[in-house]
Formats: sequence, structure tokens, C-alpha cells
Amino acid sequence: MKRILLFLPALFTCMAVFCQYDTTPPYLKTRILPAFSLLTIDSIEFNQSVLEKDKYIIIMLFNPECEHCQKQLELLLSIPKVTRSAQLILSSIETNGKNRLFYNKNHLERFSFVHLGKDHKYFFGGYFKPQTIPVLVFYDKKGNFTLISQGNTSKRMILDALKD
Repeated sequence: MKRILLFLPALFTCMAVFCQYDTTPPYLKTRILPAFSLLTIDSIEFNQSVLEKDKYIIIMLFNPECEHCQKQLELLLSIPKVTRSAQLILSSIETNGKNRLFYNKNHLERFSFVHLGKDHKYFFGGYFKPQTIPVLVFYDKKGNFTLISQGNTSKRMILDALKD
């Protein structure tokens, strides 16, 4: 009987602690572009401070060997509004060698608004809590969160996210 009396308060204490755990992903708490750091394919650190002002920001979490990711990138690069008024940050956790092959295969050097980097601190995974890839995260021209899309995103959805 004494064991039960000692066990019940411990049980209720544990329940109270677990019930208060906040499962809200960080991007929904702050709703602004986070401070991040990526390594470019040349192993140079890249962060949000070098992004152009007054442009939409699209962050794409991807794997360079994923066919869905490659098709999503092709779609993004085919949309004039993306190429004119957005900056595209491609974030991968793969090696710089794989990222470099992807960069060269897709001739990304032609697109000054595309920034590809390795998430060497694994920040975006914990921040956006992706369930699948590709993941597209949209921020408006002031750096405010507008939309997250997991899996392939349609052209219509991309254009809706880039409305003024």
C-alpha cells in the first residue's frame, strides 16, 4: 500500500511535465527568417546577412540524388516570378562533393539568385521538422514566413506564396 501511495504522486508529476511539452515547430513561433549558416560548395560560409533586400526568399530542403527534388528545382527555375523576384536557398545535408555534382549537372552557376549549401550544423531539420523532401519554405520580401510545403509543390501554390 505504501508503494502505491508513493507511486501515484510520481505518476501525476510525470504526467503534468509531459502535458506541458510544447510541440510547436520553431518556424511557427517566430514566423521570421531565422539566422542560419550553410557551407557553399567551395566551403565558404553563407548566411542570411548576404541575401538581397526586398526579394522573396524560398528555402528548399533537398537531397541532390532525389528525383522529386530535381523536378521541383526545374519547376522553380521555370517560373519567371521566381527568377525575377526571389532568392532560392538550396539546403542539403549531403557532402560537398554530391552538392557540387548537383550544382554542375543543373548549371546553377547561371542563376545568381540560387544559393546552394550544406547545412553543416543541421539547423533547418530541427527548425522546420520536415517529414519528407523536398520541402519548400516561403518568406515574403520583409522576411516574414508565409508558407511551408512538404513534398512536391505545384506551380499554382508557388505563385500564390509569392503574392505581394
